[in-house]
Amino acid sequence: MAGVMKWTEERIAALVAQGCGSGIGAAYTPWIDVRDVSSLGMSRRIYSPKTNRVHHLLSNVENDLFVALEWSQEITDIREQYPLDRDITTEVASSLGIKHPCYPGTHVPTVMTVDFLCTRMRDSTVQLVAFNAKRTEEANDRRSLEKLEIQRAAFGLLAIPHHLVFHDDLPKRKISNIRWIRDGYLKDGEREPYPGYFDDIKARLAASWPQSGLACTLAEHCAHFDASQGAERGTGLKAARMLLLDRWLVPDLEGPSLADAPLTSFQRTSLERPQLRPVGGA
Repeated sequence: MAGVMKWTEERIAALVAQGCGSGIGAAYTPWIDVRDVSSLGMSRRIYSPKTNRVHHLLSNVENDLFVALEWSQEITDIREQYPLDRDITTEVASSLGIKHPCYPGTHVPTVMTVDFLCTRMRDSTVQLVAFNAKRTEEANDRRSLEKLEIQRAAFGLLAIPHHLVFHDDLPKRKISNIRWIRDGYLKDGEREPYPGYFDDIKARLAASWPQSGLACTLAEHCAHFDASQGAERGTGLKAARMLLLDRWLVPDLEGPSLADAPLTSFQRTSLERPQLRPVGGA
């Protein structure tokens, strides 16, 4: 199993040579991927159009935090399993009087990784910010807290804000709604009836959006849309998710169910309405 491979200085040097832990955007390669750990089925690979690559998430709480971070328009890049310089972490551990972690069964100092190193654009200023996602019960584990303290101090030396996020503090309803919206992305192997089909459907759904409040839910409006267009059931809801992904529609993410939310709870932005394209012409 890859998860029980012995770590050596040679292996670490080989990973560095391969570019693990380096790059930005689509060119970034995480230091650890889902093949390197035993996660009891909690690891995930999630594609992000924002970064144009697959992200390797090693726990459920990482998965939830990633969904929230990726949705934020302030976050422009996410680098998961980002490695810290061992010279820095060993120096910090020594100064704090904390034993630096080593790989199990070895005396090789661990390459410590932060769950997410993000690029954030705020008020026209680009800033790096680090996040660790942990289960709440880890707050009672002394060794886990010591390792986190090493990371906190290391990022302090680098002048990078570091945030520790416990799973109980994550907005679960908001994350659930974002996951529902993300289902609007075309999945691997999913094909459109013709190129640009969903662009056309989005434009038609946007054109059908009432100018004033309508006493129906999103699901009801989309079902009526499907019937009026002769479209397969569920097509309108998928297009609605796409309009939400495009930020043409802005939802109340604190509601219990976006599909069952009234149309009046969605705000239309000032973004240009999707345009219908001619079909079958030159």
